[in-house]
Amino acid sequence: MKNHEPDDTVKEDLIFNIITRKINHLPEAERNLFEHGSVYIGLNAALCGLIANSLSRRIFNVTQARIAAGLPMAVIPFLTARASYKVSLFPIPGS
Repeated sequence: MKNHEPDDTVKEDLIFNIITRKINHLPEAERNLFEHGSVYIGLNAALCGLIANSLSRRIFNVTQARIAAGLPMAVIPFLTARASYKVSLFPIPGS
């Protein structure tokens, strides 16, 4: 018997090719926004984390360790938002 690719792999490749073709037909500004959207969403999440950190520090009257408390509140939301955007919109073909 010959080894054939499963139908799911063929369908995934077809869908991936269609999406790639449609992205390439977009105008340059929209293509850049689409390709770099994860960065924009990640920066928005980081800003929201910094705002939440600032508000909680004001409520609890914390005056020390601004950078030590603010860094994780900006970096972790940025990385998780960017990773989830990349995984949900651009799944790895063949996996």
